[in-house]
Amino acid sequence: MYPYYENSKKEIYFDYHKSAHSFDSHFHNKLEIAHCFSGIQEIKVDQTVYILKAGDTIVIFPNTIHEYLLGDSSGNEETECISVMCNTDLITKYMPQIITMQPECPLIKAERIPESAALAFRGMVDAKNEFESVGWAYVAIAGIQAVLELKPLKEVQELNLAPRMIAYIHDNFEKPLTISYLAKEFGYHPSYIAHFFCDKLKVPFRTYLGAVRSEYVATRIKNSDKTLTEIAYEAGYNSLNTFCHCFKKHFGKTPSQYKKDMKK
Repeated sequence: MYPYYENSKKEIYFDYHKSAHSFDSHFHNKLEIAHCFSGIQEIKVDQTVYILKAGDTIVIFPNTIHEYLLGDSSGNEETECISVMCNTDLITKYMPQIITMQPECPLIKAERIPESAALAFRGMVDAKNEFESVGWAYVAIAGIQAVLELKPLKEVQELNLAPRMIAYIHDNFEKPLTISYLAKEFGYHPSYIAHFFCDKLKVPFRTYLGAVRSEYVATRIKNSDKTLTEIAYEAGYNSLNTFCHCFKKHFGKTPSQYKKDMKK
């Protein structure tokens, strides 16, 4: 699946794993910091794969596409890591550069991690309640901020455009969406919208829209008694040939084959 926008209403939350894990390509409007206690965890940020080893930390700024990969689990050594996602509104007062800057390199090696931050990451895991976990999260963020090297963000406007546009597509995919339609809706030139998808999401607009519609169709096939034609028009397709082409491109099988497999 292509990068999707993760929309969580939680202001701060944690993701703790005792093994290397994978998580699909996505982005969100939160600051995300992942710390590896032991073993190896691979994380792809934009187009670069970083390998977190024991003691390493990676910092992912808002609206940056990233993905957790299984990769090499370091043999017999158990991988243990934690990620903390924090709403930017909670930290912009103390870290205003999060809006206009980005890390020179998101990976911070173990030897550069302040002792206070290293202790805080473990404190999040061992915390007796959520209040204590949040307190440790702030300590960790403060420590990491002190050693983080930043550079100006090329396109500040992309911070807000990315989540707004993706959310709009997911909410309105049944409409006759086009590059020109989105350009008019968001007030940008069509060529900028086209470039935005290829540069930010690494996928053409039509391909992304087809993937969103195909995911909807697959859900409806599983949970509805409607015909494929009815579902296709419901999803926004005005051509059955286009519908079949997009669905097969996304799932590797035609809608009718998919429906047959679901019945089995």
